[in-house]
Amino acid sequence: MTYDALYEFTGSGLAAFECAFAGSIPEDAINLRDPDIVKLILGTRSFQVREFETAGDLAKAVLQSLGSHKLPELLPNTGLWAWLTFVLRDVVFPRDKIGARPLGEVHRWYPGDPNNYQKAQRHLVRMPVTLLATLGRNADHLLCGKPSVHGDVREQLTSQQEMFHAAFQGAARALYYDDERKKLKPGAGGKGAGSARRLARVRKQFDVTWDLFAVPSQRLVEMLPREFDRFKPGRVHAASAGEIDVAHAVSA
Repeated sequence: MTYDALYEFTGSGLAAFECAFAGSIPEDAINLRDPDIVKLILGTRSFQVREFETAGDLAKAVLQSLGSHKLPELLPNTGLWAWLTFVLRDVVFPRDKIGARPLGEVHRWYPGDPNNYQKAQRHLVRMPVTLLATLGRNADHLLCGKPSVHGDVREQLTSQQEMFHAAFQGAARALYYDDERKKLKPGAGGKGAGSARRLARVRKQFDVTWDLFAVPSQRLVEMLPREFDRFKPGRVHAASAGEIDVAHAVSA
């Protein structure tokens, strides 16, 4: 399905969206051509709903559809992210074998306050878009999974506001992303030694002594204790925000 532009739910549309996902009305009761329900966002481009292979692919498609808009101005637009969630529901919330749509907690589907990072980071549409726009290729380890899967690595490495930084995520990418397979390395998730969960804890410990915003990715990797050795690469993909080519990440 291809839409001629991006749209946003009106107040009535948001109420209907919430009712549909709560199961109190059928999804097909929402008429996406009804001007009382949806409103065109001028300046945006066409958007095609398809089977995106990864969350990164989905995020790239949304960014390309923003047109003349900058992402920060649209992040608080609840109606837009709810509309995208609804039209992408078969991608991010595919039905199971018995026909049910497993939505999980509300923050996965209803776009809350983007400044509340502990809740906002779990949204399956807006957060991947935010990560790609902010980090470019340094978000590869966070976006290489299916759009329907939030994943333990993303959960652990976006659970603190200070983690939304190029140097830290550059180090995490170097540790956990397999460039050849375009997937996470085995053991990146879970609670094992050197896992993303452990990296989140070590980062908090380091933050007491060092200004981590001033530590390049390569140096941060070198500082990590021995338990991370099995993940350490020969070199780090990017050391600072200045090395991130977001435009390339969006257009590639």
